[in-house]
Amino acid sequence: MNTRLFKRFVLLLMFAPFCISAQDKHLSEYKYPSQEKIDRQVDSVFRTLSTREKIAQIMVIDFTSADSKKMQKIQKKLVKKEKIGGIIPLGEKSYSGAIARMNQLNKWTKIPMLVTLDAEWGVGMRWEEVLPYPFFMQLGALSSDSLIYVMGKSIAAECRALKIQVNYSPVVDINNNPQKFIVNFRTFGEDKEKVANYASAIMRGMKDGGVAGSAKHFPGHGETNVDSHLALPLLPFSYERLDSLELYPFKRQIAEGVDMIMVGHMNVPAFDPSGTPSSISYPIVTGLLREKLGFDGIIITDALNMHGVSKDSGLEKKDIPLAAYKAGVDILLMPEDVQESISVIEKALHNGEITMESLDMRVKKMLALKARLGVLDKGYDPIANTDAINGLKEEKLALVDKISEETMTLVFNDNSEGFGLPVSTAGKKVAYVGFRNPEVGAEFAATASNYGQLDTVLLGNDATLEDLKAAKEKVKDYDLVIFGFNKTLQQVYRNFDLVEEQVQFITDWAAQQPMIAVYLGSPYAITKMPDHKNFKAYVLGYTDTKANARAAAKVVFGAIAPKGVLPVTAGPFPAGHGVCSF
Repeated sequence: MNTRLFKRFVLLLMFAPFCISAQDKHLSEYKYPSQEKIDRQVDSVFRTLSTREKIAQIMVIDFTSADSKKMQKIQKKLVKKEKIGGIIPLGEKSYSGAIARMNQLNKWTKIPMLVTLDAEWGVGMRWEEVLPYPFFMQLGALSSDSLIYVMGKSIAAECRALKIQVNYSPVVDINNNPQKFIVNFRTFGEDKEKVANYASAIMRGMKDGGVAGSAKHFPGHGETNVDSHLALPLLPFSYERLDSLELYPFKRQIAEGVDMIMVGHMNVPAFDPSGTPSSISYPIVTGLLREKLGFDGIIITDALNMHGVSKDSGLEKKDIPLAAYKAGVDILLMPEDVQESISVIEKALHNGEITMESLDMRVKKMLALKARLGVLDKGYDPIANTDAINGLKEEKLALVDKISEETMTLVFNDNSEGFGLPVSTAGKKVAYVGFRNPEVGAEFAATASNYGQLDTVLLGNDATLEDLKAAKEKVKDYDLVIFGFNKTLQQVYRNFDLVEEQVQFITDWAAQQPMIAVYLGSPYAITKMPDHKNFKAYVLGYTDTKANARAAAKVVFGAIAPKGVLPVTAGPFPAGHGVCSF
């Protein structure tokens, strides 16, 4: 074995479920301070705050490097004068611009801000030059949660390298209806036990890595088909159904000590007959989450600029943060008019609508979170170095490869005539046709070449029906065709970017010539292939990544066994289904 391959082999072993190195420098456990130290730091900062600064501390504002000069001036005032509590970078393709602006903001503050990010599958979810981790849907194909815990720890290392202390994750919504597309691939699947277990695993990993998680979207967004960014979704189900299903993973998170829960914007008549969005509903935030479920951690709103609350609450935008506050929320995420909202809450204090005691409690919660995560430590430097993340790359690649191999799902396999899995090219002419995303197709072909001889035809992203006909003609004399669906979309409502006439042509082709399907996309897409049984075997890889292409090639040629199971019901195949042997 050459040196490079040996190093790769060692890295993969590092992340085997039974052999995770506790000594790895990047995945070492974060040492949380004592309660005595936290209390001391909180009191030290709290005593310095004016009433208005206290209100600002419980707000998290968004920013981008492309904000207008006017907006940047407002942000400077919010940070320097108002002493805003936290920030979240949004709308950036590159982390270099986001971090540069974040550093600029942090130079103006005397009280270090809590830096937060919506990074469900790592910071690569937001910044394209960073390799993302697999979607939660793919993680739902794992047979155990050990790799998910490691991924949580790895995400935490990635966040802390960039001075990010809070990750708005995990998504604990249950994906129990393929037509409800809002959370879809962002969830672990349709089984409430798996969702609860896997969410807990990633949460524990992040916590052990020194990053606070935030379970979302309370009380459950999985069964909605309206995007709360655009309008207010309705959950029309009975109390009994919601309590037994949607709330189940949240109850588990609460029992296991999740730091934070994010309340979404939903109309849930069973919990609040008034139709008030859940994020500003006292019966839901205080009555249900705080009192009935017993959650004593931090409650944060989903973004308050989302139309589900900003347009459909019946309130003026400046009044929405106060409504959330009065509902029982601790942290207000992304109010639209921050300064005006601070003034509205300040006025409510003066006229007795809310008490100073309630404000002090919220401020101390925010400061305690900062203290726990090291933000208030003497000598803490809030300035992030964009190069700090580079040292994590090799370990991350190994982990992603391992997850890809463990999740690869063999949906069905018919090897009765010798054309199923595992494929052997001995005495056979085998061709690989990669349909769209030629880079991913080339990765599959390169990996497959380690196990046998095959010829390759790669079709571009704009492949047409005529291109498919030409490819069929090129490989008409081959004994077996491996067909790779390499570029699709995750969204059901966009038909996964599948063109019906093309899909029909491919499945008809599979009836005429032995063919194996390798689909790197959503499991729901099986329903868009009514003739899928025309294939001799069907391998599912969840997303069109090079790591999944490599893992799929290894499964196809028998280098590794398929271990993944479906996280959701896909056509005739139930959740939990998977052929885990040849």
